[in-house]
Amino acid sequence: MGKLKNIEILFDGNKKVYLPGETISGNVILESKGEVKINSLKLFIRGLAKVHWTETSSVGFKVGNRTEHYRAEKEYFCFKQNLIGQEDSSGSHYQEIICDGHHLFSFQFDLPREGLITSFEGEHGSVRYLVQIELDKPWALNQRLKRIFTVINPLDINQSDYLQPVLNNCSKTLCCWLCRSGPVSISVNTDRKGYCPGESIALNALFENYTKRSTIPIASLYQIQTFKANQEKSISKNKISSINGPAVEAGEIAEWNSKLLKIPVISPSIQSHLIKVEYFVKICLLIPGSYTLKCVLPIVIGTVPFRRYLHESINYSYVPAEPTRIRIDAPPSYSQLRDLDENHDEEISNYAPLYTYVSDYQPPSYSSLKNLSKPN
Repeated sequence: MGKLKNIEILFDGNKKVYLPGETISGNVILESKGEVKINSLKLFIRGLAKVHWTETSSVGFKVGNRTEHYRAEKEYFCFKQNLIGQEDSSGSHYQEIICDGHHLFSFQFDLPREGLITSFEGEHGSVRYLVQIELDKPWALNQRLKRIFTVINPLDINQSDYLQPVLNNCSKTLCCWLCRSGPVSISVNTDRKGYCPGESIALNALFENYTKRSTIPIASLYQIQTFKANQEKSISKNKISSINGPAVEAGEIAEWNSKLLKIPVISPSIQSHLIKVEYFVKICLLIPGSYTLKCVLPIVIGTVPFRRYLHESINYSYVPAEPTRIRIDAPPSYSQLRDLDENHDEEISNYAPLYTYVSDYQPPSYSSLKNLSKPN
């Protein structure tokens, strides 16, 4: 008998990103040397959200620590197709023999139009969409191969709610024992609420420092990931990017006029039953050796870039959320395939979703923002 040399999953047009309602199509390719017996070759197309984290607590000196697992998952769809091997009434498969050469098996599936969440890889959970094949040969362990694709649920930041500026102000009077210092305050606004990766947040701010100390203005973009399971939550906060300006000296006032905070390639905002991803900009006045004054501005990260007018052409592409480690060499040979658990699958562990990234973004000028609400 012969052997299988290669097995691969190829998407039509080498497509990597899909929208809800679009058709996923491609081919599974087998390359055999000689005749090979196969019980079945099954194809699965799945969409699945998973959440998992642990919490450790002490239960006493003699007993030690107890670790509790929190898990939840939601399946969005599961499509199955037998490429080789027909099932009989008992669920068994009729064995088939494939001859020497290349064999091509096509597949096609229409993604649901509603209910899909954008692909996401987080600290304690993920939303993944994948094509998987499972090969069953006589007297051998089943072999699996997975290929992940990105699904983006469109979030258009050109909606009116996302075009409005976000404003906030805060102040504090510093006290040290019986000594009372003057107030320090921040008044700040963004140019709008919604952004896409590659764009910049234009910040207008007024810093008033009537204390006796020098202060340093800092603006940072944060991401909050919330995971839900077993009626509990796990929340993580990550600083994405940060900028700072010249020190505001004691008794002085300073302004930011459209100071830009660049947005790197990050996940869009997500609202789902198991996973939530939110963003905010935090503006601080850092007062060495004392209280730090903070203002928070919630924003939304979308997938459809900002347009200044209806038919404006925007140059954007889909870029990995982090430097990709996915191999770009030749497809794996059959002998390299293993019976893998999903948590240890190299394809999955190296995967990074692709997100909208705007190239050559031109931020609004300060003069164009004068009609927006300005800090008082």
